[in-house]
Amino acid sequence: MAGETAQGTAPQRSGRTASHLVRYEPATATIQDAERKDISSREDILTLVETFYTRAFADDLIGRIFTDVVHMDLPRHMPIMADFWQTVLFKAGLYSRNALKIHFDVHAREPLTLEHFNRWLQVWTNTVDELFSGEKAEMAKVQAHLIAGSLHRRVTGRPASQYSTISLRPDAAG
Repeated sequence: MAGETAQGTAPQRSGRTASHLVRYEPATATIQDAERKDISSREDILTLVETFYTRAFADDLIGRIFTDVVHMDLPRHMPIMADFWQTVLFKAGLYSRNALKIHFDVHAREPLTLEHFNRWLQVWTNTVDELFSGEKAEMAKVQAHLIAGSLHRRVTGRPASQYSTISLRPDAAG
C-alpha cells in the first residue's frame, strides 16, 4: 500500500531526509557495545560485507534483486565490496568502479524503490550494530545512509544532493 513500509506500518514523516529515506539516528551506547570492537581491518570489513550480503540475499524484499535480477556471484563480489568499504572507511583508494552506473543498470532491469533502499539500510545498519561498535562502525552507517540517499535520488532522476532544492543567495557584490 502506498504510504506504508514493507512491515505494513505507516512511516513516520518526521525524521525523514529530503529523499524520504529513513534518517540515520546514531545508536545509543549500551553495555553490550563494550563487548564489540570497532571496524579496524580488511578482515573486519570482509566479515561485515559477507554477513550483510548473506542476510540481504535471504531477505524477502531485496534478496531477489541480488539473486534473480543481478545474478550476483557472492564469492566474486566480496573483494569488490571490501575494496569499496575499505576505501569509504579508511580512504584506502582500492575501489575504482562506477557504483552509480551499476545501480542505473540494475534500476533499468528492476526499478529500485524507496522501500528497497530503506530495507538495504535496515539490513546494513542491523548488521553493523550486531557485529561492531565504535567510530568506524558509526561511520559505516552514516556513509551508507548518505550513499543510499544519493543513489536513490539519482536513479529516480533527481540530483544527487539532498540540498539541491536550496538556492544560492545572490552575490553581495553583484
